[in-house]
Amino acid sequence: MIFLPDYVQRLRKEVRHLRIHNEQLKRSHIYSQGKISKLSDDIKRLKEEKRRLEKEKRHLARENEKLKKEIEKLTSSNAALAKTNLRYQISLFDHGNFKHKDNSSKKPKGGQLSHKDTNRENQEDSNDYANYSRKRIFAKFCGHCGTHLKRTQSIKQKVLLDIVIKPELVKLIIESERQWCSKCKKEVLVKDPQTLPFTEYGLNTFMMIMILRFKGHLSFLNISSVFSITLGLFLSKSDISNILTSASSFLGSEYEELVKEVRKGEVIYADETGWLVHGEKAWMWIMANEKETVYLAAESRGKGIAEELYGNSQAFCMTDGLYSYSNTIPKDKHLYCWAHILRFAYEETVKLEATKDAVFLRDQLVRIYHLKKKHPQYSKDKLERVLRYELEKLLSLKSNQEAFNKIQNRVREQKEGLILSLVKTSSGTNNLAERELRPMVLNRKVSFGSDTYTGMKTSAILGSVIQTMSRDKEEDLLTELELSLQIGIHQKYPQYHHIAYYDTS
Repeated sequence: MIFLPDYVQRLRKEVRHLRIHNEQLKRSHIYSQGKISKLSDDIKRLKEEKRRLEKEKRHLARENEKLKKEIEKLTSSNAALAKTNLRYQISLFDHGNFKHKDNSSKKPKGGQLSHKDTNRENQEDSNDYANYSRKRIFAKFCGHCGTHLKRTQSIKQKVLLDIVIKPELVKLIIESERQWCSKCKKEVLVKDPQTLPFTEYGLNTFMMIMILRFKGHLSFLNISSVFSITLGLFLSKSDISNILTSASSFLGSEYEELVKEVRKGEVIYADETGWLVHGEKAWMWIMANEKETVYLAAESRGKGIAEELYGNSQAFCMTDGLYSYSNTIPKDKHLYCWAHILRFAYEETVKLEATKDAVFLRDQLVRIYHLKKKHPQYSKDKLERVLRYELEKLLSLKSNQEAFNKIQNRVREQKEGLILSLVKTSSGTNNLAERELRPMVLNRKVSFGSDTYTGMKTSAILGSVIQTMSRDKEEDLLTELELSLQIGIHQKYPQYHHIAYYDTS
């Protein structure tokens, strides 16, 4: 038992070492846990970074594919790009007449021969001042020093032409007597000439809205602003829409008459342009002649619409070569536009691979187009013979070049129509249809189309009537439009045939 104190002493020393070692292990464990936690956070962060980089890599891969396709597209269409750029550099028209390389003269400035004279001084009654009212003005005092001034007989005369802004708004309650015809056994209800059925707005309001819409090319909002600012009448956009819809129902018979007149003419100029109906694609077609213009609202550009447009007409039809007309119009009635065939030739010959053969063919087409203008003494029969000979000579040429063959094939397909177009029309182009279609294009750009298909049909009916009435003398537009509205109302509502008399008592 004597060795026990030594053993206890040794155990105490070992316990001390064990405590120190245990503390070291604890600290090491805590450090390791913190390090492990930090490593876990780093791993998590790296995984997130990896996912982000992979996502970005996929996005860049897609963008790279798009860029490759764009580069391939641009590389393969160098000729098309050159064609597009040069197309705008080459002037094909000068007031509707194609330029020929031999024609270096320029047209003089100002009005041209055969163009309408728009100078007010040269118009009828422009210098007839006998019907003008006169107003004489004078000053009582000098504005510089205040001296009293005497009246004189010497005058300085000036013509004043102005308009009335903010006129007095007509506000009336029309009282129509409910009368009875003892012979017809029918009620007689008379209508004021300025009123229209089922609306409180008068005839002048209807006409002004139509003129602002189809001659001024204003949106509904701008029409409303014009009325409120200058005329003192407040109209909402829905009011304007309802008025135009009512007007189209009154002018529907006038529209049908225009369709018949165009089809009875010798030549119909036809074309079409895109339209929007509540954001969906539609088409506005046109057929016109020297006097009438008719628009047709359609949902497609197919041959069924062309067939409806042409109807039972026996007229020649001038087109740009759209396939929809091919099987619709009789083969001997096709007229093809020289503007389009020459533009096609220019587009093909500005390509990088175009050769002298194609350029020669293009220049010969321009020369043939000018034959009619250079030889006005030719009769129609002689002109036809000359044109046929010249075109057949061009078609007999041979070349291995793609551009040359494309132009020649199109001329071969349209040869008869190209000959007839110069024989039957003054210019040989479809320029008339494109000019008459321009007002509807402006309306489409201003209003972004129509909300409904009914609204598109309304635009076609009213646009046709107003464009036709204003083609010859715009100053007569109001008179003709008022008469057509009155006739349309009487046709639609025959109960308003009675003549109105006003009670002056």
